[in-house]
Amino acid sequence: MVGDHKGHTLYCGLTLKRFTDRRKVARASTAGQLHMRDAAARILGLRTSDFDHLLRAGLLTHAATARSGWNRHDVVLLYRQADLDRVTRSRRVDWDAVRATPKGHRSPLAVLPTRTAVAR
Repeated sequence: MVGDHKGHTLYCGLTLKRFTDRRKVARASTAGQLHMRDAAARILGLRTSDFDHLLRAGLLTHAATARSGWNRHDVVLLYRQADLDRVTRSRRVDWDAVRATPKGHRSPLAVLPTRTAVAR
């Protein structure tokens, strides 16, 4: 790391050029994959309503945004694979119970407290 620009880490290009550990590159590439909301919910094995509870509680947040291909005025929120992996390791959630809850029944995630906005 050689610095940052607008909140993004800057790395030395010469060091990156000499980097040869392909397994680490593959893991980093996978961890950085971005998913739209429905795909992220599917990856976690959740209903979209369960996914919304994770967002409301602040256990998960979007990592990036993109413009919609259908309507250029719409913004699509994107979720990073590493963040999805992190939330699945959370001990605050009984994942088996969440995934076993049938459609039309109240989610166990509904009891999570709503995260309050942080003033900046």
